[in-house]
Amino acid sequence: MMEQRGAETGSTACRVFTFKDAKAPQESLSVCIPEVLDPQYGMYVWPCAVVLAQYLWFYRDQLRGKAVLELGAGVSLPGVVAARCGAEVILSDGSDKPMCLENCRRSCEANGLQDVTVLGLSWGDVSPDLLLLPKQDIVLGSDVFYDPEGHFVCLKVCSSCNSSPC
Repeated sequence: MMEQRGAETGSTACRVFTFKDAKAPQESLSVCIPEVLDPQYGMYVWPCAVVLAQYLWFYRDQLRGKAVLELGAGVSLPGVVAARCGAEVILSDGSDKPMCLENCRRSCEANGLQDVTVLGLSWGDVSPDLLLLPKQDIVLGSDVFYDPEGHFVCLKVCSSCNSSPC
C-alpha cells in the first residue's frame, strides 16, 4: 500500500510517498521527492517510478547491502527507496541534464541520504565513468523505454555493469 501527499514551495513541490506493508502494519517508509515545475522529463515523478518503488519496498529485505544503479533516475524515487532500504545506490541521469542531476541530489538531501553517488551518464556513450563503475548487483530503470532506441542502450549499460536488471 502506498500513500502520497505534497507540499509546494515556489516552483518546487515536495511529494511525500509513504509505503506500507499489509502483512507488517508496523513497518512503513516515507520519502520526500522534490519535483520541479519544468517540462524536462526527469523533473517530476512518473507513474512507473511509483510502481517500481513499491516493488522495491515489497522486496526491501533483499536490498540491504546490494549495489544498485538507477538509470535515468530523474527525481530518483526508486533509487531513494532502495537506499533507504539499505542498498548502496548510484543515481544516474544524462550528463547533459544538469537540472536532473541536481534534482537527484535534492532528493537525496530531502531524505537524509549522504552516501548516495549522483553520476552523469549519457545514453549510448561508453564513458570512463561508466567503465569505472563497480560491479552492480541490480540496475533499475523506470520509464526509460519511452524511446525505442533506448532498449539497446540499456542492455549495453547493463552488460558494462556486470549486473542483473531489475
